[in-house]
Amino acid sequence: MTANDADDIGGFRNRKVGHDGSCCLRREGCSALIGDAFALASALLFAMANIAIAKAAHNRSADNGVLLSIVMTGALSAAALLLEWKLPAADSQSSMLAAVGWFAASGILAIVWGRLTMFKSVALAGVIRATTIRRLTPFFSVLLAWVFLGETISGFGGLGMALMAASFALLYFDNRQKLFSQDLFPGANLRRGYLFGLICAVMYAASYVVRKQGLDGVHDPFFGALIGSVAALGYYAVGCLFSSKLRADVGLLMLRPDPWQFAAAVLLALGQISQFVAFNNSDVGRVTIINSTEIFLSSYLAVIVFKTEKWPSVLVAGATIVATAGVIFVALG
Repeated sequence: MTANDADDIGGFRNRKVGHDGSCCLRREGCSALIGDAFALASALLFAMANIAIAKAAHNRSADNGVLLSIVMTGALSAAALLLEWKLPAADSQSSMLAAVGWFAASGILAIVWGRLTMFKSVALAGVIRATTIRRLTPFFSVLLAWVFLGETISGFGGLGMALMAASFALLYFDNRQKLFSQDLFPGANLRRGYLFGLICAVMYAASYVVRKQGLDGVHDPFFGALIGSVAALGYYAVGCLFSSKLRADVGLLMLRPDPWQFAAAVLLALGQISQFVAFNNSDVGRVTIINSTEIFLSSYLAVIVFKTEKWPSVLVAGATIVATAGVIFVALG
């Protein structure tokens, strides 16, 4: 190795900054700031998507919004791959095929079943309660990783999971006080909304575990998102062969897409891409903590800006705070 080679740190020539690694530190600091910015952007985009879903809930079927979001996610993922200008690499052909299978399964779990139950949860339980329920996703992801991947649960992780379980208990007690859910907003049904929210959290948690298996073989999240979107579109194509309702929903979407559902689809896709960029530039725990602000951003937009919901009760407000604390502890663990 020559002296010039030794001075070349991380692709940057170490000129006038000494040999103390300050160039690397500046680059890493810049990357972390980029990751933080995109993590906050993704939280805001997901919060705005929740509002768009709530606005469209009484106009169209949830299948319309999910299908539209699948198309947008696939298009943006393909665009990101083109911008990277490189083909995804794997150790072997078998590794590539296995990764494609894992990514496809992740797409069905998250992009189809996860988003479909998310749309229904927001429509039935409202933005604030649905978003709080979805904070249980880390609870289930840690649990599934422990069961299927043999990962350990740290003390902080266990405390975070306990806090997330406590947040669900608070929502349950709040639900028992709401004898007439329709008083919250037209079409409200907290029991069904919470059920769909729980299923959504489980689907997303399972998709994270499955996606991790795929990324172990092919380290390209945009490729994974594209394969997941293609698999999700295939799921709908097969479903149209057997369901007349699904065929009608797809036909309606092609003829006259709802503006709010289109907005939700674009915001969800942009939020997911922003989250990918954040994970590529910052630590998982750091991104997870920043993403947890989605609860408060969603609450502010729903109550103050768009007025789609009334002020949450003390129990619901407490549940959002406890759930956020749980996410932070899991991330730190």
